[in-house]
Parts: sequence; structure tokens; C-alpha cells
Amino acid sequence: MEKKRRNKFSIADREHAVLKVLNEGRSCLSVARDLQTCHKLVGRWINGYKLHGKNGLSLKNKIPYSGDFKLQIIEEMLKTGLSLDQISAKYLISTSLVSKWRRDFQRYGASGLFKETLRGRPPKMNKKSENKQIGSISEYDKLLKENERLRAENDYLKKLRALIQKKEAQKKG
Repeated sequence: MEKKRRNKFSIADREHAVLKVLNEGRSCLSVARDLQTCHKLVGRWINGYKLHGKNGLSLKNKIPYSGDFKLQIIEEMLKTGLSLDQISAKYLISTSLVSKWRRDFQRYGASGLFKETLRGRPPKMNKKSENKQIGSISEYDKLLKENERLRAENDYLKKLRALIQKKEAQKKG
């Protein structure tokens, strides 16, 4: 088997790898080396296959899960002491997703699991109006700096004129 981009393996590839471990008695590590991937990933496939058969080789990550379901998963994990891999294999959910739910639960409590997050790329901001604001703010700052510089120049010229008048008065007097 050739290495897949980003370790994306087809269901057939996964099943073939699992059967090598279960039927041929090969280790997860040797199969993982053949696939050029991590042995833990092969172990997850085996756990999913043992629990759910061929359906256990694919994860259902595209489904939006309710807050109640997330809470049920986290509570079961805490009560039974199941690991991330075990709970993800049992419910066919990726370990990273369950880990995120657990982290949200630890940080925000149960209410953190009920927050709906937007999926996908965030909408682009309206750059034209923002640029106008930024442009006007920077223009305003430029005018303030120029005003400050002109005042300083004006003060300098007044002092210089006063010094010149003082020297002329000393010469005359």
C-alpha cells in the first residue's frame, strides 16, 4: 500500500490492515510501518472494528451533536473511566472531538457543551468600510502630528525672533 496524503485511508485499506493484525497475527506496529502511519491509529481501527465491524472503521464527524449527547458521553467517560480511544471507538467519534468536549466541560462546565459553534470558514469582513475607518483614523493622526509639529516650529521661531530682538537691543543700547 502506498502512503496516503494526510493519512487518509479508505475503508478497504483500513479493513485490510485490521485483518492483517487479527487474522495474520501481525503487530499494530508492523502494519503501521507498512502503511507509513502511527501504530495508535491502527489500534483505533482495530478497536472500532471489534465493536462495530466494518462500520467501526469510519467516523461520523460530520454530524452536529447535541449538547445532551456531548454531556452523556463526558459523564459516561468520567463514571466508567473509559479512555478517549475507548469512548471514541464505542460511539464512532474521533478522539480529538471527544477531547475537545472534555476540555470544554472542564473549562466551562456543562454549559460549555451546549454552545453551538459555527462550522467552516468565517465570513470575510467588509474591508472597504474598515479601510475607510482606518484611513480616516490614520489621516486624523497625521493631522494631529502635523499640527503638533507646526506649533513646535512656531514656538521655535518666536523664541528665535525674541533672541534676535534681544541681541539687536543689546547692540543698540
